[in-house]
Amino acid sequence: MDVYVLDGAFKKIGFPIDNYISCIWNTCFYDIGDFELYLSAEPEVLSLLRTGAYLVRDQDMDDENSYYYNVMRIESIKIETNEESGDYIIVTGKDLKTILNQRVIMNDVIKTDVLLKDFFEQVFEYNITDPANSQRKMEHIKLFFNETDHHEHIVVEKGLHDYVGDWLISQCKTYECGIIPCVNTQKSPRPGDIDYIVKRARDNNDVIFSSEYIDISASSYIKNTENRKNVAIVAGDEVEGIQIIETVNDNMSGYSRYETYISSSISSDGYYNNDQITDKEGSYRNALKYEGEKALQETKIEETFECDIQSYGQYQLGNDFFLGDKVVVVNKYGIKAQAVISEIIDTHDETGRTIIPKFSDFVVI
Repeated sequence: MDVYVLDGAFKKIGFPIDNYISCIWNTCFYDIGDFELYLSAEPEVLSLLRTGAYLVRDQDMDDENSYYYNVMRIESIKIETNEESGDYIIVTGKDLKTILNQRVIMNDVIKTDVLLKDFFEQVFEYNITDPANSQRKMEHIKLFFNETDHHEHIVVEKGLHDYVGDWLISQCKTYECGIIPCVNTQKSPRPGDIDYIVKRARDNNDVIFSSEYIDISASSYIKNTENRKNVAIVAGDEVEGIQIIETVNDNMSGYSRYETYISSSISSDGYYNNDQITDKEGSYRNALKYEGEKALQETKIEETFECDIQSYGQYQLGNDFFLGDKVVVVNKYGIKAQAVISEIIDTHDETGRTIIPKFSDFVVI
């Protein structure tokens, strides 16, 4: 496998690097990926490697050489010298999602209850592609959605100040979609546009990692009902001398009913003093109910399942499974869960190539 160095416009410079001792590429569906390139210190190689430059593997270039995937930006170069063992270069860095963290979300007022897709695009426009302060603008960056069903409504609080990348990643984890950056080398006005593609986790239930086929080397299963609550009694303000109370899941009864009490922080003034709201009591009760539903989401039965996968097995990366796939894992006691392949550690060294998938978002089924 060859590794190419790219300049700031993502054009290849110099020669392909193939004499490394080890090359570790950690690609992530949700989080920011990273890499480590370990090689002997040679002047001609060192002259190519510099912080701020980019690296891409030949296996991450499409057949037409039009798109580069899993591109990494060099952030650290370390040179170690030793008269006995020799001189070495250790190069590390992160993938292109890290560029998004060069900007913070500066909107003082942000809409509430908006579509996920609309707000992602708003964050990009206001903070990256067309900010009010032209000094903050970042050229040649685009955001795309490869699905048409990004219709989740999200509630965003006023005065959100966070790094753009960190906020987008946190939202992606919530709604099971990842940000996949790629370099489009054919775009005008110049090669090197970065396309950030929001991609759904893909169902791939035909792939089953299990102890039966020696894929799973270790696993852990926990079920904890200690914090279980399924009924929320939400107490709001007094209106005309009567306190408004909304109960979520009031149909639960007997020993199967687990209550929690919430003293609401939502003021009725925003509803009863608002001329634009016609059904004032109904709208206020709905707000209380939403607060209760949100609280119950944090008090569900805790059921977790984690596992480690062997670097060998019956399934092959790029043929049977891909980053962002939802697959099935089964331990030797028959406990089954669906999980997202959220990371893939791809290592090339003197022993050959090893690929280790990592999982998240386990849901016991």
